[in-house]
Amino acid sequence: MRRFLQTCETLLALTAAWVLVFVLPFRLLVRLLARGASRAGMPSDLVVGRGLARRVMRLAPRMPFRTTCLVRAVAGWVMLRWRGVPAVVRFGVRCPAGVLEAHAWLLVGDVAVLGGEEAEGYTPIGDFGVGRHSTPQVWSDR
Repeated sequence: MRRFLQTCETLLALTAAWVLVFVLPFRLLVRLLARGASRAGMPSDLVVGRGLARRVMRLAPRMPFRTTCLVRAVAGWVMLRWRGVPAVVRFGVRCPAGVLEAHAWLLVGDVAVLGGEEAEGYTPIGDFGVGRHSTPQVWSDR
């Protein structure tokens, strides 16, 4: 029964994330991600984050809609938020052969728990959510 409920939670989070990314205006997603967790980070948060990330990655390919890296990162963030765990969705870009590519991954503390393997070579341009920073962090070349 527990596994069934965990699967349902993950399916709900992936569906909610897809709606936030592809249906609703982007400003609503940014506003949601700007909200902080209800407590400070703890060492056990990384274990929780990795477990939720495995569930997201296991179910994402089976969804009846396209689950991009942003959808997966937001779904993981939503499930961590439900638990009060501080996390960050990081956005990055790269430009191989003149073609701009973007990627999003999920961080708990300074550790990428979801999408980090694909983040190699991407330059971070912004963090949304609450981890080390209390407000969305956007980088620039100053």
